[in-house]
Amino acid sequence: MRFALFLIPLLLPVLAQGVRTGITPKEAEALLKAASYRYERVEEGGEVYFRLRLAGLRALLLLMDCEKEVCSSLQLYAGFSMKKPPSLERINAWNREKRFSRAYLDKDGDPVLEWDLDLSGGVTDGAIKAFLDLFEESLRAFASWIGFD
Repeated sequence: MRFALFLIPLLLPVLAQGVRTGITPKEAEALLKAASYRYERVEEGGEVYFRLRLAGLRALLLLMDCEKEVCSSLQLYAGFSMKKPPSLERINAWNREKRFSRAYLDKDGDPVLEWDLDLSGGVTDGAIKAFLDLFEESLRAFASWIGFD
């Protein structure tokens, strides 16, 4: 039994491989590329973000809560410019009935869909890919929900 307890500290780094608590813009880009996402890297005002094409729609991947280029959270954002946007009641129904994402009307009354992922507790690259994939599904459903053509 003592021998097994002795091995635990040696095994922890092996078991933790692939778990990250932060991500750099370069690492985020490598993940997008490896997963074959269509994206464009944008650098503005010293910050990096990515324009994505998900479900045939435009979205942004924003790196948030960054210190010295290591960011501890990610946000996916999609805004819709519409001549006849949905009502606030329709947006609230989305938030009541759906999980994970949040929807709201921006200052211009246009619908927005967002989704956040906190990395600080530790996530795998697979969890980040699932975050992107699930947002794509949610984005497709939201576009239909609000009547976006």
